[in-house]
Amino acid sequence: MKVIQGVNVNEVFQIAVMSLRSEFDHYIITESRNGPVKMLSNPLTTVYRRPNERVLFSPQRNCNPFFHFIEALWMLDGRNDLDTLTMFAKKMADFSDDGVLVNGAYGYRWREYFGRDQLSEVIDRLRADPSDRRMVLQMWDAKEDLLSSSKDVPCNTQIYFKARPVYFKKPEDYEMKLSDYYLDMTVTNRSNDLIWGMYGANAVHFSVLQEYVASMVGMKLGQYWQVSNNAHVYMDVWEPLEERLPQGIAPDLYEIEEVKPKALVDDWPTFDEELRIFFDWLHKGESFMGYKNHIFPKTAIPMVEAWWLWKGKMINEAVDKAREIEASDWRKACVEWLERKK
Repeated sequence: MKVIQGVNVNEVFQIAVMSLRSEFDHYIITESRNGPVKMLSNPLTTVYRRPNERVLFSPQRNCNPFFHFIEALWMLDGRNDLDTLTMFAKKMADFSDDGVLVNGAYGYRWREYFGRDQLSEVIDRLRADPSDRRMVLQMWDAKEDLLSSSKDVPCNTQIYFKARPVYFKKPEDYEMKLSDYYLDMTVTNRSNDLIWGMYGANAVHFSVLQEYVASMVGMKLGQYWQVSNNAHVYMDVWEPLEERLPQGIAPDLYEIEEVKPKALVDDWPTFDEELRIFFDWLHKGESFMGYKNHIFPKTAIPMVEAWWLWKGKMINEAVDKAREIEASDWRKACVEWLERKK
């Protein structure tokens, strides 16, 4: 098994690019249902030491930060509607079977699909017993997915949460509180596109989930492992991108303190309700002035408003609005993405 580890998504992405260029790593060129792929011979594990540093700033990769951020919140809310996603990425309609719903929507599977809110149960159980080793969040449904003809079945299949003590002391020597634990997370994946999936969308979506669970439980954010059984890049994406990507590893913007991650949760008892209020605003325009979690009025709402201005061809106004985003990493990503659109 190959292991790539780094501080954050920017570092591991650049290490992965170096690996894809290397003659010493073992890759196979093979066919897939979406065209030729360059596939790593063995499973790949990626380790993020600071998963909340989740924004990839590569101008060559040109991630859509608006889409990644809103889709992460869409997952936390347990949604499976296509309309929210196509506001920010029309191509998502290609993965819907009926033009209305998303079959493999992770958040819906966390909260609704199996007839229970797995996510809330995991949070409640970790609060009650941090040592519990049964904290598995399920996304794969063997009955429905194994032989499914759907356009969208889950690529990520399970998520494991583990509480790790901050202090290396014997339990009898120290009375542990929830805040004395790191919450680590391992995500298993059956098939992972490294460009659009693992080091683009997945790095955002699952680190947001991990931070959400840690905050709701009252633990510190730990490390994030992503284990991909079939790690690959599509040749029609990789070949033109590889020509533009720089050599080596550039200085990390998070490390040199140009940008900083902003806390996702400020007030955990109100977060879920405010998340629903935010999506009511997004779809129905229902305003709300009483947010206790700053991520919604200070980051999510100005981000959406900047997107709407850009869609309305008001590019300068969109950039100005994006500069109001409080979270400096998302602000930088959104402003630079819009500037590139000029």
